Amino acid sequence: MTSETGPRPPQQQRSRAAMERILQAAQTLIAERGTGELTIADVADRAGVSVGTIYSRFSGRDALITATQERWLEQVISSQQARYAEAAVESDSFEDFVTGRVTEMIAGFRSEADLIREFAVRATGPAGASGTARRMLQETFTRACDAILAHPDRSPQVSRIQISLALRAVQAVLEWRVTTKAADAPDNDWDLLAVELPRLALSYLREAPA
Repeated sequence: MTSETGPRPPQQQRSRAAMERILQAAQTLIAERGTGELTIADVADRAGVSVGTIYSRFSGRDALITATQERWLEQVISSQQARYAEAAVESDSFEDFVTGRVTEMIAGFRSEADLIREFAVRATGPAGASGTARRMLQETFTRACDAILAHPDRSPQVSRIQISLALRAVQAVLEWRVTTKAADAPDNDWDLLAVELPRLALSYLREAPA
């Protein structure tokens, strides 16, 4: 983990295990309560460590939140790499492959909706997102584009920019979904999005100009 705010790296296995418990506890609490309600004391209690242990590794609450987001993104990237490797072996048709990638995006947003909402809201505030987190977010998006671009059945008419725009449209809808209350958007339904967003992406890519 190489954040600008840089947690002090643990040297011993026991210390690394404590760090992992701290970051997992922070991630769970952020999803449950939001970043605004997160306290070092609550994280320490959930992780089974002392408050002093956390402060020996992090300069404060913001640094802990940043490290938690970066750790989560590392896990997302690792999982993404494994899924794309499996998908490449399966050799779906181009349309099935695109549908699969969009479906994975929906599943990821749906399963981590509370966490994504908190990180998205925080990114728009004074604290913002760290440069490392922004680069990692871009990496996940670029990998998705690259995987589709490399598919052997992709028409030469379907360019990188078109793939990028299709996935950006999907991403924008999903970000809207996790940051908008269902009461404020009656069509804000995961099952509906799971059907319509792959159709949206494929419809746009089919219309790629010659």
